[in-house]
Amino acid sequence: MGYIHMVNKIKKKDILIFLIIVVTFSVFLYIFAPGILSYDSYNQLNQINTSKFSNWHPFFHTFIELVLLKLYNSPISIALFQIIVFSIIWTIICRYNDTKTTNGYIFQIIVTLIICFNPLNFLYAITLWKDILFSYVLLFVCFLIQIIVEKQYECKYRLVIVFGIFLSFLAQLRYNGLYISIIIMVIFSVLFYKKSNERKNYILLPIITIVGILMISALNIIYDVKDNDKNAVEPKVMQYLTYYLKQGKISKEEKALISKIANIDELKEKYNYTFTDPIYSVVDHKKYNKYKKNLLSMTLKYSIKYPDKMIYFAFKSTSFVWNPLFPKDRVGLIINTDINSQNNTFGIKPIHQNSPYYIYTNKIINKTLDIDFIKVLLYSPALYLYLSILIGFVLWYRKKYKIILIILPNLINLLLVALSNPIQDVRYIYPNILVFYLVVIILINKYGGIINGKNKKNNSE
Repeated sequence: MGYIHMVNKIKKKDILIFLIIVVTFSVFLYIFAPGILSYDSYNQLNQINTSKFSNWHPFFHTFIELVLLKLYNSPISIALFQIIVFSIIWTIICRYNDTKTTNGYIFQIIVTLIICFNPLNFLYAITLWKDILFSYVLLFVCFLIQIIVEKQYECKYRLVIVFGIFLSFLAQLRYNGLYISIIIMVIFSVLFYKKSNERKNYILLPIITIVGILMISALNIIYDVKDNDKNAVEPKVMQYLTYYLKQGKISKEEKALISKIANIDELKEKYNYTFTDPIYSVVDHKKYNKYKKNLLSMTLKYSIKYPDKMIYFAFKSTSFVWNPLFPKDRVGLIINTDINSQNNTFGIKPIHQNSPYYIYTNKIINKTLDIDFIKVLLYSPALYLYLSILIGFVLWYRKKYKIILIILPNLINLLLVALSNPIQDVRYIYPNILVFYLVVIILINKYGGIINGKNKKNNSE
């Protein structure tokens, strides 16, 4: 009877955490119905509406939206799906990390409420961006790594299969996700080979991951998805070379080569440390492809020749990755509630835009952006990265807990975003904040019994 009572109690706790998120986020979905949309959101909706698909955005995400719109033809269906996905993931994380103590559970509830009432979380949950679902999947991948590490790599096949499936999802939801998935797949295949008695797992993981990636990629063929010409490297290369042009460091011969690709004066005029789209708009892309090797060679040459300037550019153009403050000259989006866009051919408007609760909620949200301290506290990905590292150090030092492997997917994401980001939008490194929440829940799990004044079995040691 005691065991049955404990199981029922755990189930009630799970349901409460799930409902806190679903209900809270759904209230904000109602306020901001039919959801938050931007240029990228409308681009995908237009593809679905016309059945003319391109890989401007990974088609897997567009396909998910297509299916959801078939079920209910409104952006609300997509926003509600994202809410449910995050709610399930967070409930699973809290259930696994249950401290079996009252105080531990209270702390989990507090963290859940903090998540629910941070505007970044409830607005992103209802924003139609591929980056949101990508961030949720990356969080779940980090959580699966937690389980694998705590089991000391002695995993049943079903856990490895789930791990491989979510790595394939991660690879197809955003283009840099492919690199994260492959790197993590290789690392854990090696760890399974070296540390697990079930060595077949080191073969199973890459098979599931690669087959999953290929199966999802087949959707591009089935739906005749056209290639998009834009890539992340071209605008970054041209932005970097324009930086040296403005510094007067490019030789006459190489300046003549660049002038074949774009007008030098226009490049200098459009240059911005944190925004590459203006540069991209004045480049002849065919000419860029013709001289791509020369241009890449130039970037390497000037990086070696002027390492101080290279370092300055790297830090300046990636400030949102490492700087917990928001520099005044930064170009990028934190949060958005304005769904008007030049490509909103559907004429979508906020359903409740004239209601007092819509106006009041918007006012409060905008107020948080006007106060520097609050803006950093709520929205700074770099702040949450440093806090994650600090908590991770405490866990490693006091508990010998291998936190670095758990946050590794996010660290790889940061590196890739720093190398390719077109603009310093918080959404690109939103996993920083989500992974911080996971790290806090792990901290509560490891110290929950001590906080409650009881000894607790540590399931990681």
